[in-house]
Formats: sequence, C-alpha cells, structure tokens
Amino acid sequence: MSRPRTVNNKIPDLPRGMRKVDGLWYWRGTDELTREVERKLREAGIRGSIGKTPNQARVWWERNVSPALIAAMPDDDIVGTVEELLRQYEADELPTKTRAATQAEYRGRVGRLREAFGKIKYAKTEAQALVPGHLSAVTITRHLHENRHRASSANKDIQTLSRTFRLARIRWGLTTFNPCEAIEYLPEAPRDQYVSDVKYVEIYEAAPPVLQCMLEISTQTGARQGMILDIRVGDFDAQWLELRVTKKRNAAGYEAKRYAMTPDLKQALDRALELRKKNRGGATSLPSDFLFITRNGKQYTKESFKSLWRTVRTRLGIGPREFTFHDMRAKAGSDAESDVAAQELLHHADPKITKRVYRRKVPSSIPLPSAVKGRNAA
Repeated sequence: MSRPRTVNNKIPDLPRGMRKVDGLWYWRGTDELTREVERKLREAGIRGSIGKTPNQARVWWERNVSPALIAAMPDDDIVGTVEELLRQYEADELPTKTRAATQAEYRGRVGRLREAFGKIKYAKTEAQALVPGHLSAVTITRHLHENRHRASSANKDIQTLSRTFRLARIRWGLTTFNPCEAIEYLPEAPRDQYVSDVKYVEIYEAAPPVLQCMLEISTQTGARQGMILDIRVGDFDAQWLELRVTKKRNAAGYEAKRYAMTPDLKQALDRALELRKKNRGGATSLPSDFLFITRNGKQYTKESFKSLWRTVRTRLGIGPREFTFHDMRAKAGSDAESDVAAQELLHHADPKITKRVYRRKVPSSIPLPSAVKGRNAA
C-alpha cells in the first residue's frame, strides 16, 4: 500500500482529514471533535473507503460527518452566532499555522472579528440571509468603512472571516451562505517610499557586514527577504545566481529565477561566503547549505533578521516603517530602465503590480522650449 497523502494542497475544497490511498478516498478525524465523530461512525458500521473521486468523497462527508458535527456542537448561547464559527476556526484552523508570530497575528484578527460580529447570528442559507438580524454584506461593508483608517488590516480581518465562512460550508457543514462574497474591500494605497542612492549609502554604511551583502543582493536583483535567506552555497557560480520564488509554487514548492552574474553581484556573494566561514561550521559546507548563517551556524530566520535590521534603525534613528528592507526590492524595481525591465527583474506575472507598487521613483521630464518665439519656429 502506498503512503497516505493529504490532498488539501491540491484540492483545497475537500474537508480536512481526506486522504487518497491506492486510488480510494478515506477520511479520518484530525482533532478531538472529529475523532469522536469518527469513533461513532465506526460503531455505527460506517467505515472503509468513501469513493474513488473527490466528489464522491465530499458527498459521503456531507451525508455522514457534517450532521454528526452539528449534533456534537455544544447547545449553548453561541450556537447559530458568528462566535460559533470563530471558535471552530480557532480549534480547527489556527493549529495549522506553524509559526508563533503567524498564530498571534491570526488570533488578533479573530479577536477583532469576535468583538465586531461575535454576537450576530449567521445565515445558514441565502434565503435566511434576507431575514433581519443575520450577518449581512451591508453590516460587513459598514464595518470596513468605519475602519478605513486601517484599510489593509481591516481587509485582512474580513478575508479571515470569509475563510471562516468557506470552511463552515465545505468542512463543517454549518452554512451554505458566505456574506463576505458580496462586499467591496477598502482600497489600499500602495507604499510610495523610494530609497534614493544617497539614503541607500547611509543605510548600507550603518548595516552589519552580513546585512550589507543582503542589501546588495536585494537592490541588484529585487529579491525578497525570504528569497535571500534561502540562498544555498550551490545556488551560484561564475555565470548565474538562481533564486527560489516561493510565492509562485509548483510541484517543487517554488519557481526558479535566474540572474546573470555581474561583477557587483559576484562581489556581494563572494563576500557573504567569506563571512560565512567565520561562523560555526561555515568553513566546511555542502552546496545545499544556507549561504547566510548566524554565529551559531543556524540559518537566519525572520526573527534573527529583524535584529539585523533593528541595528540599522537604531544607528540611523529611523522609525519602524520609515524604511523597510522590502523598500530595497522596490528600489530595484524603481531603478530599472523601464516598466518591462522592472517586471522581468521582480518576476511579476502582472505588469500592473510592478507599475502600481514598485515603480516609486518620481518621474522626470525635460521642459519644453519657451513659446514666446514660437515652438514650431525653424
């Protein structure tokens, strides 16, 4: 029998716990509540394979598991309210966020949603949504309007609420209606901070040596922080630097992006390699080892990178959002010769994103001649 494989990454509409083994679909509980449901289904003689296609598996789940989950929900004053869905989201979805910082971020979103909508009833069908007293798109839109001063954060809160309703439909079987589908999100003004060459030199000189290498790689290639921290010793040679674009996932989990090796880029990479040798285990390395490691020989994490960037902010006396490392990616996009060149450098599929978000340099033009003597005069 082949190894069981989860399918949520491939077919996200399937409930959690679905797996495919030798061409047949199976379901098993993934938390305390669903495992109890699984046990009761086995006692009732409902077990074994549940179909050969995703649709058959989903129908089986909606017929057998969904009613059992509804029956197992506590019969108290939260049933039928948004609070019920938020608690289920906390129990079922939050544990899948592996990083502590990510969990804290989502808990904050859930807390704000709980305060705003927790006591409101949710509609179980589209027809019921027309009945006054149930959460509607109008209520959600009004909430967004009242929080337009924090447009990006408010939009992310409602995106989390929309995800909760989607799970309530396809995984928990609690409703078939999502009030978030009809709302219009707040417009978000893109960041327009441009790092001039003069300011870049200030930042570069205030940075520790290892961060200087990262700054050079970012401003020359437009690579994101995560792409730089993921560089391996074997990812570059005399001709190319190959980076992993994890925001565009394929079967390997990333898309590869190649950059031709230039003298400046080679200098930054070679210097990083020399700095690496001074850290624990850095003198001997394999092609698969990370290029940037801490003194203890560990890969730089987002948290350890923050301490590097905090050093720059402290030395220059700048605020947390005055300049960010991501602004270096925008500098690369802004300094490119054209919108097309910037799009190619930053590896964007949509040129509109490049132009709207990353082309930040103030445009310049040559003034026309004086019209006193006539511009069209020979």
